[in-house]
Amino acid sequence: MNFLRRIILTVILLFPTQYSFSAMITQIDKQTFNDATDSNHASMGGVEFNKDGTKMFVSYYNSTHATNGGDDDYIAEYRLSTPYDISTATYAGDSERCNAADPDYDGTKSGDNATTATLLGFKFSDDGKKIFAAQRGMNRGPGNSFVNRYDLTTPYDVSTCTYVSSVDVDTDTLQNGTNAGNRTANDRYNLQGIEINNDGTKLFVTMNQNGIDHQNIKQYNFGTPYDLSTITLTSTAIILDDNNPFGMVFSKDGKRLFQTFADTGVVEQYSLNNPFDLSSSTKEGEFDLSTLDTDLNSHLNAVTFSSNGTKFFAVQREDEKVFEYTLKCPFNFIAGKCPSITSDPDRAGIAEAQIETAKRAINMSTNSALNRLKWIRRNKDKENLSNQNAKLNFSGTMLSTLSPLPISSFKKISNHKTNKEDNKNYFHWSEGDISLGRIGETSTASRKENLTNAITYGVDRFKEDNGVEGFAIRYGLDDIDVGDVGSNLDSRTYNITYYNTSPMKNDTKYIDKIFGIGRIESDILTKYDDFKLTADRIGHQIYGTLKIKDEYKKNNLVFIPSGQIDLGHTKLDAYQERAVGSRHPNDGAIRVQDQHISTQNLRAALALVDDLSTNNYKYRRHGKIEYLADLDRTSNFKYNYLNDGSSVINDNLKTGAFHNLNFEIGIDIIFPERFSLFGIYERNQTLDNGYSGHTDNLYLAIGYLPNKDTEYAFSLNGSENLVSNFEIKKKINDYNISFNLAENLMNLGEASNASININKVF
Repeated sequence: MNFLRRIILTVILLFPTQYSFSAMITQIDKQTFNDATDSNHASMGGVEFNKDGTKMFVSYYNSTHATNGGDDDYIAEYRLSTPYDISTATYAGDSERCNAADPDYDGTKSGDNATTATLLGFKFSDDGKKIFAAQRGMNRGPGNSFVNRYDLTTPYDVSTCTYVSSVDVDTDTLQNGTNAGNRTANDRYNLQGIEINNDGTKLFVTMNQNGIDHQNIKQYNFGTPYDLSTITLTSTAIILDDNNPFGMVFSKDGKRLFQTFADTGVVEQYSLNNPFDLSSSTKEGEFDLSTLDTDLNSHLNAVTFSSNGTKFFAVQREDEKVFEYTLKCPFNFIAGKCPSITSDPDRAGIAEAQIETAKRAINMSTNSALNRLKWIRRNKDKENLSNQNAKLNFSGTMLSTLSPLPISSFKKISNHKTNKEDNKNYFHWSEGDISLGRIGETSTASRKENLTNAITYGVDRFKEDNGVEGFAIRYGLDDIDVGDVGSNLDSRTYNITYYNTSPMKNDTKYIDKIFGIGRIESDILTKYDDFKLTADRIGHQIYGTLKIKDEYKKNNLVFIPSGQIDLGHTKLDAYQERAVGSRHPNDGAIRVQDQHISTQNLRAALALVDDLSTNNYKYRRHGKIEYLADLDRTSNFKYNYLNDGSSVINDNLKTGAFHNLNFEIGIDIIFPERFSLFGIYERNQTLDNGYSGHTDNLYLAIGYLPNKDTEYAFSLNGSENLVSNFEIKKKINDYNISFNLAENLMNLGEASNASININKVF
């Protein structure tokens, strides 16, 4: 059977159409590690790494010398000067190893010299503080297949290991089950490989017995995480189609399983619909490592991956060799089967961070313009913001025909300023903002921490309708750290925003309009085991906002309810990653297509302004509570791996929360000559279950408050009695001077009513 398999594989490799199987993996190194100083050990069991690849751990055992409890069974530590590069490994010393001798050896069992449990594979818990070891006797007798647990006081410091507990999986309870063997029918299986899921709720073992129908992978559940006394056998198992299964390993996301076979050098690849669920398994294919190196014709034992799955390691137990491979895409041996980037939380986090940067640039640019408009409205002087500087009211039938009289006819009266004075109609302002945010780890992405610094410069002026319009230019630096190993998104944002506010009714109801365009320039860095992937990406934006607000005043307090809708679209250009520091520059790299991101927000808010002005200065404090619904949080992320261009993957990424609550507090200070400054602290808090995140924003702005001084105003009021009123106003420094003349047109010649008023503005 094995001979036939070899012939078939040789034929397959001769045809270019099938050579893609071997093209997905490349052997780059093999090293012999028999320099551990214990002369009793004879074979190598398993291999594992710490999370950053700076430590390699190898288990050793002796299948023939176990007369004293197995001092020759231990886990040794090697230190790597280059992460996941076995050529840089040095032995840490005898003092830096875990003695994993059979804890059940008591010297009384029949055939102890042969049946003492021998260390084969082992696995660390996710936090590096527990080791689960597969240990069994080499004579394949009953009652000698153990899973032993060792605890470490320091993560990945095997010298601190202590034996805690064990479980004999060769029992009726833990052997019998659907597709899992029948011990009462003498189907006694022998433990050879072991794996554990990320949260310590599931245990997996490979069982071997003579005959191909007796090879399987069993799944156990922990009643209490990591507690061996609480395991129960599930009814699910994978029945393997080859002899002598040994090592096994899952992908990081638990959606792929890899199983090795000692007699053939074959690695089988399975896909799982649900993470770490054997009941949903499908075999995707297999690859024979011996086609790359004949040293693996036999005795293939344990296997493992680097943390991000771009490197694969295998153990040849008899010669005590570790083999190092690179993969064209993570956790995959089969062409056309490259996994989604969502299998790697850091990669998914980088993709999501690009979406979040685009949305944040729109929101912050919009907020800066709205802050300016709110500032103006909070500090308005209604007498100097009268509608068009002229009022006409004809209620009588005789004069009602004059009502269409154009207001512009009075412009020469109200706007007679010199050119020099006209320049004062344009007001300049600037704003600096800082945004700090954190988004917690999700089911697919690592945590993200962002820091945004930006400065905004704006110019605005008064409109004829008592409104304000202007332009603002914003430049921002956006930095997002993803995960714990150094992945980062560094972006520069450029935005030009037009803003406009116009009265709707009674100088209290206003409508704000925002329109803007932007550009994003991003530097993408993804740390990938012992190398990094870099890329540059350009994005373009267009956005708009419509906000309606009203004011209600009671004493010194002003209540401002508002409703708002935000719309925006961002197009991020295609880009291609480059591998830096890798022996193969395309390994793990992807090519991403154009991406479209939509911004659709609905907001409802209530603001409060409190006037604390004194005789000399004006102070106003203000606050806001706002509900925000993010209506479109998804974006399609389409890409292919450079080494597997035939397969395009489309990930529908979701960012942010639908429900959000924003809080704002701030203060305005108005100095003489209308020089002003304000500060705002804003907290944006997500409300959805399963998505934790918040952003803290700080705004600080300085500038001049628009103040449209009314030189002259004309008012004519008519009635059935034909009474007219003529008024002239003049503001001189802080004094308002007005002349009023009332004339009854039905009684010409009679004395008119006239008055002069002088008042000071405090």
